Amino acid sequence: MSRVEIPTGFVEKAKFVLGIFTDVETEYDSLLHLMTLHFDSAWRRKMLSRVNFSNELKALDLACGTGLVTFELGRRANAGSMIVGLDLSPAMLRIARRNRLKARSNCPIEFVRAVGESLPFRDDSFNYITIGLALRNFADKLAMFRESIRVLTRSGWFLSIDFVRPDSTLVWFLYRFHIFRVLPALGRIASTHWKETLIYLANSILISMPPAETCKLLEETGFRSTLADRLSLGIVVSIGAQK
Repeated sequence: MSRVEIPTGFVEKAKFVLGIFTDVETEYDSLLHLMTLHFDSAWRRKMLSRVNFSNELKALDLACGTGLVTFELGRRANAGSMIVGLDLSPAMLRIARRNRLKARSNCPIEFVRAVGESLPFRDDSFNYITIGLALRNFADKLAMFRESIRVLTRSGWFLSIDFVRPDSTLVWFLYRFHIFRVLPALGRIASTHWKETLIYLANSILISMPPAETCKLLEETGFRSTLADRLSLGIVVSIGAQK
């Protein structure tokens, strides 16, 4: 089993995650689909099922990466909406901006480089914040939750889908073998950079915050109506919370 020491300090982890997701951006989408057997698309749809697309959206997609969630929001939003994707990685944003040229969107989509713990937006700017398979990557979740509730409008929603440790011992045994053995083997085939990235992803799941603790932290920040739905034998959780 490959282990890696993941920094816990804000600056250190931000730099670490930035390095982990550099030089993997061109294969990211295709390998994600392969590694999840295309279930990632269903997980994103589950998260976005809580979005009311009949109204104008002002949505912020945090840790947007190559824009998988961002572009899905744009495709389903109405013409008066506005979508912003935010990420720390310039490499990922470069792919997202390139993909924007061929994306089908009903509204403007902009991309911003920043961290979720210090958002460059005014109070009450968005009615939805989404995070797709990246909540584990934030160094200071409390700071990010505080920034999220600040920039959300009244009754706005925070929505996340992410990998977690399953409750079932048997499922965790099989899943641990998959993420620590099978995925790094695939990574070695792809490139040296992907091997390191997949080892990090496996370890980040190993130490991921349980859904109940995430909901508690959201409530301590000021959110209400928190919910957590486990999917796919409990390896993924869909989390929602309202301002």
